[in-house]
Amino acid sequence: MTDDTASFELPKIMKVEDCETLHGFLASAQSKHIAFDCSSVERLSGLSAQMLVMAATVWRSQSLEVTFASPSDGFAQSLAILGLSDLLLPHQVAA
Repeated sequence: MTDDTASFELPKIMKVEDCETLHGFLASAQSKHIAFDCSSVERLSGLSAQMLVMAATVWRSQSLEVTFASPSDGFAQSLAILGLSDLLLPHQVAA
């Protein structure tokens, strides 16, 4: 991680208020690499997953790094259930 990387720790379960906080983080992190700490996630809601996919897509289109560090089992399982593993954790998808 470099000085131009903004970090955000995802909570165990994201409520609407947490999505608002995530939105504020993303707005303030424009033009920076972003890193999400996913180690505490027990369950990822559809709204929060949509926001993470949007962020990853936008940041990567601007050649900025997006990292999902230490994905918990809950994070990985939530992505699998939502069919988003290949978008957010492509290196962990079985061929």
